[in-house]
Amino acid sequence: MTPESKPILLDGGMGQEIVNRGGKGGYGEWAVAALHEDPELVYQIHRDYIQAGADVITTNTYGTTRVRLRHVGLEERFEELVRIAGELAARARDDAGNGATRIATSLPPLEASYVNEFALSFDETAAQFGEMMDLLDPYVDIYLGETLSTSFEARAFMQAAASRDKTAWLALTLDDHGATDLRGGESLSQVIASLGEVRPAALLINCCTPDSIHSAMPILRESGLPYGAYANGFVEIPGNWEEEGGVVQLSSRADLPPEIYAAEAARWIEAGASIVGGCCEIGPAHIARLRKLIDSGA
Repeated sequence: MTPESKPILLDGGMGQEIVNRGGKGGYGEWAVAALHEDPELVYQIHRDYIQAGADVITTNTYGTTRVRLRHVGLEERFEELVRIAGELAARARDDAGNGATRIATSLPPLEASYVNEFALSFDETAAQFGEMMDLLDPYVDIYLGETLSTSFEARAFMQAAASRDKTAWLALTLDDHGATDLRGGESLSQVIASLGEVRPAALLINCCTPDSIHSAMPILRESGLPYGAYANGFVEIPGNWEEEGGVVQLSSRADLPPEIYAAEAARWIEAGASIVGGCCEIGPAHIARLRKLIDSGA
């Protein structure tokens, strides 16, 4: 591959990496608590992904939305925690001395993951995405809306990003085991069509099994947008998922080591993916193996 044709390499999961290194795993803790209890752990994980070869690292803001923080009694620290997350990513990049590394926001489902019913209105959702973008603007290069399960969330994210001067990437999550429907019940094709003229700079699939990503590749290609993917390392997200149960409800796969994950990613690249990386349970060793794949083609 020429440098111009090489896929962009994202980092891997943050929340599960925190848990795997001894951080808390309960609802509202697995990513957020580390920001105020052990920020150096978050910093070190960013550094490890940069060392592994990631072109883009992602802020530890998946759990720092107003609604999620309200559930755990921390909403008054919303702005502080979002800024800390931005500062840690920027410091890790600067200390690594790699000015080419870019930083993306993690702008997640604002209320809960993998749901299709919302208390916030569309305008409220767009406004809260915009508020997080405002806070993270000094630190980031890319707005990444990730793990979104519905056209409602996708359109609200894109509305918030549309009037801004930074790149917006949209990452949608699918049902597991080869599905091409979003976890909220809509088809991937329907959600892409719902975006109308307000389209992202790249369209991604994340936080589902590699099988679902393989199934989605033809649909992503038909969108006409640059596209890519980053899978998780869970067996599946159960249909009876409860947000407040946290990630302790989930089982990790034992059959997705770096070599096997790289083989899955190689199929995405062969199918035209120009952005690849990892989600939950995909760590620095996986990203280092993807770096080798991208640089050497093997």
